[in-house]
Amino acid sequence: GPTAADDSAVVSELPTPRPWSAESFRAMGASCRVVTAHESLTRHAIELVRQLERRWSRFLPDSEISAVNAAAGRLTVVSDVTYDLIAHAERARRVTGGVFNPLMLDQLEALGYDRSWSEFTHVPSGAPTCPGTNLDIELYPDIRAVRLPDSSRFDPGGIGKGLAADLVVGALAAEGATTVQIELGGDVRLMGPSWTGGDWTVVVDDSDHGAPCAANVTLPEGAVATSSIMRRRWRRGDEDVHHLLDPLTGRSADTDLDAVTIVAPTLWWAEVVAKVALVSGSDRARTLMADFGVSGLLVTGDSSTRYDVVSRSERAA
Repeated sequence: GPTAADDSAVVSELPTPRPWSAESFRAMGASCRVVTAHESLTRHAIELVRQLERRWSRFLPDSEISAVNAAAGRLTVVSDVTYDLIAHAERARRVTGGVFNPLMLDQLEALGYDRSWSEFTHVPSGAPTCPGTNLDIELYPDIRAVRLPDSSRFDPGGIGKGLAADLVVGALAAEGATTVQIELGGDVRLMGPSWTGGDWTVVVDDSDHGAPCAANVTLPEGAVATSSIMRRRWRRGDEDVHHLLDPLTGRSADTDLDAVTIVAPTLWWAEVVAKVALVSGSDRARTLMADFGVSGLLVTGDSSTRYDVVSRSERAA
């Protein structure tokens, strides 16, 4: 099957001959792929992803997100898609009680993640601080404007990648597409019946633990996202750190989970729940997934209890 930057969830190999258009490319710091019924739709989807990257990348000084961050504490009018991204992130923060916190860019950069992962070469000596979990992003839907709290900065992170795929699927559906497959950095968004008819099969890849096919996920359409601390990790002095932060400490989350895969109707929400579950640890993750009504796979560092499948039918007590 296709491979991606995080090698987390990939769609099974497509049969031949192929009555569709598939193209791989790089965007948002990751390997990506789009599959549609026509070459024109595929090209359009790729351009839409690149447009969103130009608006949302924290690494581009002229992006809208960079402008919003530079204006923290002041009202900033943004495009509709950028407003939607920030509104989705604020909604996720409130629903998760602040465990998902999109305002931790300063803490992430203080740990050393201050450039694209492909260019990551050094670790600054900054000291992470606790960002708190109750800082609201003010939203003004009538004028499509936002105001970040003073001295804070927004990090699109995984939710940006997930919402990008959801928006592209919606745009292609509006143009008449009936089946769309988008993979961004190992996460997958699927619309309509599979290319061979019926449900899709998504392979959850856990090569980091020697299991290229840790599980198969079957779904009619929707999204599969994996959050992992196995790849984007580095040394900071005597400290082993990774890119998923605990909002209570401002530091890399101390969790017994190595990865979490979530199946949900939309990719932005799958990204949020995967991150929150991983940061929360295995004891809390199962309850969170049941509360949110999603299925998924918890992956621990313990080889004797590596995989824990959580079904959507389960509910918290």
